[in-house]
Amino acid sequence: MLRGTRDLTLEERAVPTPASDEVLIQVHSVGVCGSDVHYYEHGRIGPYIVESPMILGHEASGRIVAVGKDVDPARVGQRVAIEPQRPCRKCDFCRSGAYNLCPEMEFYATPPIDGAFAEYVIIQDDFAYEIPDSISDHAAALMEPLSVGIAAAQKGGVKVGDTVLIAGADPSD
Repeated sequence: MLRGTRDLTLEERAVPTPASDEVLIQVHSVGVCGSDVHYYEHGRIGPYIVESPMILGHEASGRIVAVGKDVDPARVGQRVAIEPQRPCRKCDFCRSGAYNLCPEMEFYATPPIDGAFAEYVIIQDDFAYEIPDSISDHAAALMEPLSVGIAAAQKGGVKVGDTVLIAGADPSD
C-alpha cells in the first residue's frame, strides 16, 4: 500500500467479490513499471496525485479463482494475463473499438484505482486473457508492457530489421 511519497506499508484487506461481469484473480506475478517507481518517488504523475492510500502495480498475471454470475464458470482455474483497465463501454471511442482512448478509463494503479500488488484482484472477464502453460507467470505479467511496445512499433511503422532509437527507457526519467 502506497500511503504517500516513499511511504509503503502492508495492509490486510478483504478478498474482493467479483461483479456479474468480473473475475477474481489470485495474483501470481506483478512487474514493476516506471509509473510505480514514479508514484513511489514523487507521489504523482502529472494530474494523477496519490491523495489516499493506493495499491501499486498493473503488469500482472494470475489464476482465476471465482467468477461473477454472468461469466462462464469454466473460467475458474484458468491462468491469465491481465489487461489492467476498465473503459466505460458507452462513449464513441468504446463503441468504435478504440476503448483505449476512453475518457472515463479507469486504470490499475492510477489514483484513486488500486493496482495488482495484492493477493487478489478483480477485472472484467474480457480483460483476463488465458495463457498457455508454456508461458511463465512472470512472462505473462509482462504481456501488458509488451503490448504497449507492439502498439508503439505499429504506430511508428517499425518493421523487422529497422533501426530504432529508444530514449527515456530508464524508469527514473
